[in-house]
Amino acid sequence: MNRYRKPASSKPAGAYNLIVAARFRELRQLVPALRLKMTVMIILGILTGFSEMVGITFLVSLVFLLGQQGPVSGSAVAWLPAFFGGIDLSLSKPVLIGILIGSILFRIFLGFVNSLISSTVSHQINDSMRERLYAKVLTIPFQRFQNYERSDLINVIVTESYAASSAHASLVRLGVNFGTIVIFGAGMLVMAWPIALLALGFGFIHNFALGSFAGPYRRLGASALAAVEALTQLSWTTLQTLKAVKSFGLEKRHQQLFETLSNDVGHTWRRSDWMGATTSLLSEILTFGVILTIILSSQFLPVDFKAALSATILLYRLQPHIKGFDSQILRLYEMEASLQNVLSLLSEKDDVKQASQGQPVTRLVEAIAFHDVSFIYEHANTPAVRNLSFSIRAGETTALTGPSGSGKTTILNMILDLSRPTQGKVTVDGRDLANIDRTSWLQLLSVSGQDVELMEGTVLDNIRFRRDIPEEDIRWAADVACATEFIENLPEGFDEWLGDEAVRLSGGQRQRIGLARALAGRPQILLLDEATSALDEHTEMRVLSAMKEDPGRTLIVVSHRPAVARLMKNQIDLRPLPPPSTSTSRLG
Repeated sequence: MNRYRKPASSKPAGAYNLIVAARFRELRQLVPALRLKMTVMIILGILTGFSEMVGITFLVSLVFLLGQQGPVSGSAVAWLPAFFGGIDLSLSKPVLIGILIGSILFRIFLGFVNSLISSTVSHQINDSMRERLYAKVLTIPFQRFQNYERSDLINVIVTESYAASSAHASLVRLGVNFGTIVIFGAGMLVMAWPIALLALGFGFIHNFALGSFAGPYRRLGASALAAVEALTQLSWTTLQTLKAVKSFGLEKRHQQLFETLSNDVGHTWRRSDWMGATTSLLSEILTFGVILTIILSSQFLPVDFKAALSATILLYRLQPHIKGFDSQILRLYEMEASLQNVLSLLSEKDDVKQASQGQPVTRLVEAIAFHDVSFIYEHANTPAVRNLSFSIRAGETTALTGPSGSGKTTILNMILDLSRPTQGKVTVDGRDLANIDRTSWLQLLSVSGQDVELMEGTVLDNIRFRRDIPEEDIRWAADVACATEFIENLPEGFDEWLGDEAVRLSGGQRQRIGLARALAGRPQILLLDEATSALDEHTEMRVLSAMKEDPGRTLIVVSHRPAVARLMKNQIDLRPLPPPSTSTSRLG
């Protein structure tokens, strides 16, 4: 898989906020209707901050009025006289207390509502991302899929898919923090403009100081992602090859590798925690510095004491929002690599044939024909097959023979529509396979190969393979594949639980389950790609003879064994014939 490895940016500290626009553009690609949801959440968050500012303002006024009797004039509310030019606003203590309590309750309510909406939106994004990524894996062309490591795909689907919701949450908190900073700043400017100017200067210093962490955070995010990918890949391959690991006595070697990679992952997260603590400490120190400056210079500032106190409290309460603003930006830098991986996978083009609607087909009547077909794999130097022309007649048995590398499996992949000819065409009853409805065509086909892909589940589950097939058909298929005899000797029979990839089964047992799976759907066209290579000769002949008994089935067999080829009515020999530019196949 082409992983994201973008080098860290060397932007100047003051320019690092541009990352917000980049993350928003990426999320617009990932999350439909993002703007409306984000706007609602940000507005609710800003209203929460506004209610907090109102509460602080009236709380300071209430403290100064607790000892007074009678109505309260506007001069008691710290910033009103300065702002309204001496307009008198008479408030009784109960009204003032009511406003204070109301603003606190309103803030609590808004915070609760915002939390519910944030949680709902986050889960929606997570569910959507996982489903889209999984669907993309199923719809990308098979050749492209083969370029990906399975461990990388699992990591993207299960782990990195959360980056979208995390980035969305960070952008929302960023908007809330910014809006709250603006509101608090406006309030401070009205109450005490000298203090507001000091706070503004502090904000520039704070922004510049935190900007120096942008590059390290981006590098940290890429390092953390690489470490997790390596650990996931080792874990996946160990589980896949555990029998070989034990057979070669490599348990300690794998344990050492795991511990090394695990320490790398732990180191990156410890660095993340350290950098988070450092940025938090820096923000706290800067905030303390500006508050201390205000206190020491308060006697020289032309500001009413009550207004100065309200502004200072607002500044103190503003500090978490300032710190949150910068930390969310740094967090967006850290998530950059994961977001790019998600976007990279989602940007893969869908299989054109899978997405299109072609002509339906109900059965094979005449033949599958190859017309001057050549195929070359991506990044390969030579074609896998060259200028092949032959026909596979309906209802007959045909063997594909030839040395390794002669293109037998490639031919089956083209019949299965997993690969398309680079040159020439494949036709079904005279119609181009590229123009035939893929779903209806595959319903006629079934395939079994040398390496059977078994899943964790029962024997019955593996033969049914998540298809709607009656149990009697499954048992019939097991009989034809000569699998019933060993299945019934298992402790639980067809209900025996097979572990991951069914490692407890022998090669021949696995192949017979694979044959039963291919037969269970009663296909009209059956493809066998060295599907009996692990069986003894006697069992192999029994299985193939039983499969030939259905006169309506088209049987296509790839095998290196001459006895198997002789059992088929037709043979297509794929040995190269000179000169190389002429057809390399002949029908026997």
